Amino acid sequence: MALSVARPANYESRVFLNCPFDGKFKPLFDAIVFTIHDLGFQARHALIDDSSVVRVERIASEIATSKYSLHDMSRVQLGKNKLPRFNMPFEAGIAYAVHAMNPYQRDHHIGILDGVQYQHNASISDLAGLDTKVHEDDPTKAISCVRDFLRKKSTLSLAGAAHVTKRYLAFRGTLALSAKTNNVKLSELSSWEYANDLQDLMARWISQNPS
Repeated sequence: MALSVARPANYESRVFLNCPFDGKFKPLFDAIVFTIHDLGFQARHALIDDSSVVRVERIASEIATSKYSLHDMSRVQLGKNKLPRFNMPFEAGIAYAVHAMNPYQRDHHIGILDGVQYQHNASISDLAGLDTKVHEDDPTKAISCVRDFLRKKSTLSLAGAAHVTKRYLAFRGTLALSAKTNNVKLSELSSWEYANDLQDLMARWISQNPS
């Protein structure tokens, strides 16, 4: 598997988000992506396309070219087909290999997110030693989890979670007008298909409304 692993100029600020792409998680995804950008970082995820059409290659390349990665384990339980969801643990394993083996001679910091305290220990006990942040499927708590992780691992002075939450709600209040201005439906901006469009709007709003 050939990966593009050259260190990008914005490596220090890139945060890869490994999460489920289902309807229930979308509000958390939006809050997490906004938090990452509002704190001065750049959110990366599997929905951001590049030259590789093979999903696992794209994900591995994103992890290798990001200084940080967040891995949500709240959806590893059995699905409708009675099989567990391995995507998130698999991608976390890729990140851990980059962190522990350091094949590219640069730091990689890992954060684990979950919906319930200690839930992932029952299925992925090897993660027990990592500092897990629990969001309880609450976007506000997810903002706090992400802020705590980035503050600890980056050692930068960052705005507090309450401040970011207030700004996120302010951004959400502008979405109806933004949708009209950009000739898209508000419902479209809430869908996974428009995740990159929404992320662009977030970055633009943050730039125009500095903290």
